[in-house]
Amino acid sequence: MLRKSATKTRRGSSSSQLLAARDHSGYIMESKYEVSRLEKKTDPQLAWRQLAWAGLRPGMRALEVGCGSGAVTRVMERIVVAGHAIGVDQSADRIKAARTLARKANLGVRFKLGNAYALPVGDGKFDFAWSRFLFEYLRHPERALRELIRVTKPGGIISVADLDGQLEQFYPLDRSLKRDLTEALRLLGATGFDPHLGRKLFTMFQIAGLHNIRVKAAPYQVYAGPMKSADLANWRLKSENSGRLLARLTGDTKRWMSFSERFMRVFERSDLFYHCTMIHVSARSPTRALMSRKLVFAKTADR
Repeated sequence: MLRKSATKTRRGSSSSQLLAARDHSGYIMESKYEVSRLEKKTDPQLAWRQLAWAGLRPGMRALEVGCGSGAVTRVMERIVVAGHAIGVDQSADRIKAARTLARKANLGVRFKLGNAYALPVGDGKFDFAWSRFLFEYLRHPERALRELIRVTKPGGIISVADLDGQLEQFYPLDRSLKRDLTEALRLLGATGFDPHLGRKLFTMFQIAGLHNIRVKAAPYQVYAGPMKSADLANWRLKSENSGRLLARLTGDTKRWMSFSERFMRVFERSDLFYHCTMIHVSARSPTRALMSRKLVFAKTADR
């Protein structure tokens, strides 16, 4: 929340507002409805195909970071079997719900409360470490990637899937709404949200020293004309949550709740077109032999 002395503007934000945004920590989609939203939006068959493409196989010890309600972690458990899947999330409420849902499904999947920057597991414990729709919300995704590498065995698989172009690809938009959407994305960016995260994953994996990197890009959301009611409910929650967060960050409740309402009316248009892309990157953690060769090469190059 901003100090009362912060200056409000219609088209921009004061330095105090940007500081508040940078200091804000938390998940943009946080709400009492988030478990229900995640369960409804997760397609188990799509998740299974993505996990199989990434290299998940029976018998592997598998980790999901940012597991939410555990919808995808339960799919992981069905693939690996024998209670070898673990989900980690920062929300105690979501971890509690995930455990309940797993018990109801008679699955032995386990869940732990933890932070993506300091995972509550030891080094080299997993054959497969996975995260989907998390990195786009993180201020420091490269740190989270290093943690995935740390907890993965040498030669194990690290896989991250996230969106690219989210919230940017709407057409048509009137000038006023487009201006407010641009400002909203700028403010949300100060909290860590990055609509361009997907395109950065390949480079991020290279810099981290991963090898055998594979990349897959596919349409994730494509809307032409008025949106279906199921999708509309998901977007309404996203819009309302974002509006409340923007109001807290700027102190301008009227502007951002109005923006949320105007934004939702876009989805009723018969001429609406929107799309965004999922970028999925999977790679191998360096083996000890490969790390040794790199060390020898580096020492030789320094001579």
